[in-house]
Amino acid sequence: MPKIEAGSVREHRAQRLAQLIDAAEAILSEGGVEALTAGAVAARAGIARNSIYRYFDSIDDLLELLVAREFPAWTAAVEKAVAAEDTPGEQVAAYVRANLEQAARGTHGWRASLSRGSLSPSARQRVRKLHTTLHEVLAASVDDLGDTQPELTVAVVQAVTDACVRRIDQGDDLQAVSAYATDAVRRLLARG
Repeated sequence: MPKIEAGSVREHRAQRLAQLIDAAEAILSEGGVEALTAGAVAARAGIARNSIYRYFDSIDDLLELLVAREFPAWTAAVEKAVAAEDTPGEQVAAYVRANLEQAARGTHGWRASLSRGSLSPSARQRVRKLHTTLHEVLAASVDDLGDTQPELTVAVVQAVTDACVRRIDQGDDLQAVSAYATDAVRRLLARG
């Protein structure tokens, strides 16, 4: 029986899983997805190769964990930014800004690339479902606007957000992109 290195089995498991994900991220940054093997992750984390399968079933599961790792914090930051605003229009602008700020933290680009190129179709579908939470935050604010075409407005705002996230991923300046996106969204919402 392995020694528990935390206050509880649950804490130990969470710490070990984080250690395995950290190891996988390091391997990806050094050698790309081709270097990511069960043996490499186990060696980097300092555990037996067969022990990693206590935490996930396959390398594909580990890749999904890597892609989705920052999603809860991203979603919480967006929800907090939106909730801090008083009007639906400013909530929509805050939605855009907060998503761009999260993208600027630097890991979205490679996580999105990994999602598109290395995940199984079922894992990719689960990651897409995570984005539903963000979509719902935006949709609620747009609904509060009383917009005559809320689905279309949500789609256009999300398209602007996604395009600007890609610009951030490519290295564009956060402040410039955020100002541009916020202005574009405000003009969209002000249409008559």
